[in-house]
Amino acid sequence: MTGAPFLVMRGVLAGAGAAAAIGCSTAPGTEGELERPAGAILGVGEGDSAALGAASAALSSDGEPCADGAALPPDPLPPARLSETGLHADITTRSRAAGAREFRPAHELWSDGAAKRRFVYLPPCSTVDTSDMDHWSLPVGARFWKELRAEGVAVETRFIHRFGPGIDDWLFAAYAWDPARNDAFLVEAGVEDARGTAHDIPRTEDCWECHGKLPERVLGFSALQLSHDGPGETMASLSDAGRLTVPMPGGVRPPGDARAAAALGYLHANCGNCHNSTGVATLRTRLLAANTTVESTDTYTTGVGVTPSFWEPGALYRITPGDPESSAVVLRMEHRGSRAQMPPLASDAADAAGLAAVRSWIEGLGPPPEAGSGGGAAGGASVGASSTSASSGSGTSGSDGAGGAGAGGGSGGSGAACAGVPRLKLTQVAAGLATPVFLASPPGDRARMFVLEKDGVVRLIKDGVLRSTPFLDLRGGTSCPPSRPASGNPLVCAPSPTAEGGLLGMAFHPRYAESGRFWLFYTAAPRGNVTIAEFRRSASNPDVADTSAGSVPVRTLLDARHGGWNHAGGTLAFGPDGYLYASVGDAAVTPYSASPAKDLSSPLGKILRIDVDSGLGPPGNLSGPGVNPLVWDYGLRNPWRISFDRGTGDLYIADVGQNAWEELDIEPARAGRRDYGWPEMEGDHCVAAGCSRVGVAPAVEHSHSSGEGGSITGGYVYRGSAIPCLRGRYVYGDYGTHRFWTLRWDGSRARDHVEITADLESSLPAASFGEDAAGELHVVMLTGEVFRVDPR
Repeated sequence: MTGAPFLVMRGVLAGAGAAAAIGCSTAPGTEGELERPAGAILGVGEGDSAALGAASAALSSDGEPCADGAALPPDPLPPARLSETGLHADITTRSRAAGAREFRPAHELWSDGAAKRRFVYLPPCSTVDTSDMDHWSLPVGARFWKELRAEGVAVETRFIHRFGPGIDDWLFAAYAWDPARNDAFLVEAGVEDARGTAHDIPRTEDCWECHGKLPERVLGFSALQLSHDGPGETMASLSDAGRLTVPMPGGVRPPGDARAAAALGYLHANCGNCHNSTGVATLRTRLLAANTTVESTDTYTTGVGVTPSFWEPGALYRITPGDPESSAVVLRMEHRGSRAQMPPLASDAADAAGLAAVRSWIEGLGPPPEAGSGGGAAGGASVGASSTSASSGSGTSGSDGAGGAGAGGGSGGSGAACAGVPRLKLTQVAAGLATPVFLASPPGDRARMFVLEKDGVVRLIKDGVLRSTPFLDLRGGTSCPPSRPASGNPLVCAPSPTAEGGLLGMAFHPRYAESGRFWLFYTAAPRGNVTIAEFRRSASNPDVADTSAGSVPVRTLLDARHGGWNHAGGTLAFGPDGYLYASVGDAAVTPYSASPAKDLSSPLGKILRIDVDSGLGPPGNLSGPGVNPLVWDYGLRNPWRISFDRGTGDLYIADVGQNAWEELDIEPARAGRRDYGWPEMEGDHCVAAGCSRVGVAPAVEHSHSSGEGGSITGGYVYRGSAIPCLRGRYVYGDYGTHRFWTLRWDGSRARDHVEITADLESSLPAASFGEDAAGELHVVMLTGEVFRVDPR
């Protein structure tokens, strides 16, 4: 997930979840206002423009930026009116503020045909940090506006304000124009069919769909997007005015001929904000300054001749050379009406011009050197494990040739009677849940299972029935801070509906029946911090939590700055030693080489181990000067799901990969203090060329190029009684490819590694697995269902 910043508007073609909106700002006041000549610096004469350029180089004697008399307060709450955002010097006459400079992106962003104009305000004397041309850092106080006109009518203006130095110190707002009141007004909940048009104004939280994927937060204002000859601000004008810390008046342009540049630039602008090395890491369309040939781009290496990781009806490859109609990219750009469309929301019409550019390029493509491999290593699962199909009857892949769950150390199976993997099926036990992400049961309680809904609700399945009354409701809304709390205890927040934050993990005290103590893992209001907190069951009703004063929460064990966007991790589990273990992601820091996974002072990118009675790190954790005392393991990217084998105590860590490999790490009981390699290693492979191998190698990995890997979902070693021949086998899946596998761990390597997707007969996305109190295995689908794994 790397790339340059853009100003995006609603409807932009972007990857997973990207369509919603540039910041969200105002609509012009008069119907003719958007007809001013493109490139005019509104409200600024030639002399004023020159003065602004000269002022940009002036610094105070101590090197600090000049005072900004027009600065907005450092406030995360948006102004109520457009006239208060600083775009207009006088909104009644529609005159622009002197510092508001117009710009346009070289590669347009799709907004269902709406006409747009964009403006930027950089505080006096400030500069844009362009030391990394792929990731600009904008100064505090920077503001952006985007005016949108639909069907000839001015409908809205979107507004972004960087109010502080933090990665999340950004304000997003949308303003709907009201000619009768001669201003535009904040609309946090969005507006459908604005001013009688087919244009919908996005909700505030929708703005984060595009802007929250990369730390730049702003789309369309970047080296590549400003590399043109005008009109408006360009790389040359900003370089000449001293506004860039590293001037580059010549700019950066897409590689290839005009046809390739048009297609690559379009996919970069409209898809690359999500489809990049820190977002949707399957197909990556972000262009980098270092790209000098078409073949060196991520679009080519992850797209051309590469089998889709996700289900794509009619698609041969993500990009099929010479055949646009069998290319998943084209099919999804054409599609509308479901989450399979591109963009997946905020667009009701396909972009004919964009499709024409992409089709034209694909038609002229020749076959890649190794069609199907995407230029990477071929093959699927590796590192001591290969997989076959359970339904084939083989079940003997692996060097030992022993077929059954009963063979091998610590398996606990039933010996020779279990030849191969038992036939399995999924039995639905609940449906209608809202984005469920985890399931757990208290020790010894065979009547109750608890399901976490990502927005912040703990649901109860009791005696096989999903109860309507929540066990606990902590919804704060899909914004941080929550603008409209959805419950009386708004602790949980997610920056947007598709951000990875929210309510993610739950663990019960080993003596929950007596103590009523449990812990939740969530991203918390107001800033999306990764939080682990203790709660209690109600003393009078075991089917609800205690929500009395001082009990929500009882105590917080971890409150770590994160942001709540991506790579949160999210599992809580008590180990065989009685301590609480937590998997925490690295927050998708970019560039990936700056990941905190190896920073032992940070809890991010780690497995933590906590004494829940003292709140401290117990003996045996990593130690030393500056080391966070809670750290148990490190070097992890996004360990979304971890689990302990009830029989052996071994720890299974499924770490979601970056660009090429999903990995499963298996740690012997009580080992710990291990380096799992990230960010130097992805799976068992160097991320950067020429690196030396570091860290513990994974037990199993799945490649993206093979179509097996997309986003690994860790499971459990089965220790139930309903399927004797499954005992001792680890069952897991992949959320991205909708595939499932099982394997045995003999203490040193994975054996009898078998794919069971066909048996389970499911094409749903497995967000998580779960165990009930009896050790029976369940699968939680993000689409709202919970299934039990049963014998066929």
